[in-house]
Amino acid sequence: MAKRSCNLHICPLDKFIPSFIDFVRKEFPDSGNFFYTIGKIEKHPYREGKDSCHQRSRRLGYFRLLQAMHSSKKIILHGLSNDYVVMLLFLNPWVLKKCYWVIWGGDLYRYQKPKKRNKERFVEYARCFVIKRVGYLVTYFPGDATLARNWYGAKGKNIKCFMYLSNVFKPVSGGVKKKKSIKTLLVGNSANPSNDHELVFKKIAKLDLSNWRIVVPLSYGDHANSKKIIELGRELFGERFEPLTNFLPYDEYLKLLSDVDIAIFAHNRQQAMGNTISLLGMGKRVYIRRDTSSFELLSSIGLDVGSIDSLTLDKPVFDEENNRKIIERYFSEGSLKSQLKKIVG
Repeated sequence: MAKRSCNLHICPLDKFIPSFIDFVRKEFPDSGNFFYTIGKIEKHPYREGKDSCHQRSRRLGYFRLLQAMHSSKKIILHGLSNDYVVMLLFLNPWVLKKCYWVIWGGDLYRYQKPKKRNKERFVEYARCFVIKRVGYLVTYFPGDATLARNWYGAKGKNIKCFMYLSNVFKPVSGGVKKKKSIKTLLVGNSANPSNDHELVFKKIAKLDLSNWRIVVPLSYGDHANSKKIIELGRELFGERFEPLTNFLPYDEYLKLLSDVDIAIFAHNRQQAMGNTISLLGMGKRVYIRRDTSSFELLSSIGLDVGSIDSLTLDKPVFDEENNRKIIERYFSEGSLKSQLKKIVG
């Protein structure tokens, strides 16, 4: 189990956690990092070792986690959506000052969801108590830190870090580009309703799609919503509509992105940033909502990003080369290592 004075990482398993664990092990081997993982390890496997523990028994697991919380030097909370973890923190408030909350997005915007049952209202009360007292807010979106302060009264110090390798730009070798007769329009990144596919479909249905195919990733997220989006897409676009329902290996997905001409992400919060970073680094045109912390951040570092309010499929005029240079500099592996050193080093 975790050693005393370690950096305790509480990690709900997601697609970017295994690569994060490998990266920290490689770059910070002597910094005493311990990874406590929760969730489906068969879906997101990683190499287990003396510096990790996967929760296989909820009752015993959370008892061990509580012990580790008390003995650790730092607690890095990868997201804050697990209600059991929230309750442990709520009942042990003296550990909160050493907590680093890595804001994932959904955990922050949970504030906006209606709480109909007493249990939901109590958990949200506990989350508010916890978030208000965590020592550090880890996010590279200034807007998200501001929302945490406005919504939850968070007082923690903001540490800028983009945290995961999924946000590191990786150039794709593809040789000489050929002129294509059919162009590719990418809509959304998942079947999550926050993609607002319907809004985008209604916008692009009014445009000339005669030499476009519409590719829509739906391999993870809300299954019921995925079926609904597929039905609507086929109804509106016929054979031009191409839903992606099977999960693609990372390298294959990058090749798909390299073939994209225009991408539209209509999320009402910061989301799909790995996709956005890759596409902008490849010199692609990306449209997102202007009223999001994503748009605020990307614009503030000099990137030319389109607003979905001014969506066009005509060849857009934008600073493709400058976008590439900014992405390569800002979202590099070296930048990630430098930022992470302040947290796990």
